[in-house]
Amino acid sequence: MAMIWYWVGAAIGIYMVWGAATKSAVGPYRLLHARAALLWKNRAHEFLLVSGAVVVVIMLGLALLN
Repeated sequence: MAMIWYWVGAAIGIYMVWGAATKSAVGPYRLLHARAALLWKNRAHEFLLVSGAVVVVIMLGLALLN
């Protein structure tokens, strides 16, 4: 049952990467971008792209190891 959360985390990471790559203005990504923009200013999309990729790699790694 705990393994499902790794896949959910990977899906969230993929959503972050997609939103950052397309510079989306859709609901949840807009909120993530607004929070990231407080610290990263005009580089918030790049930050979310990299952090989303890191989340995907870590979550898929954990899912495949368990």
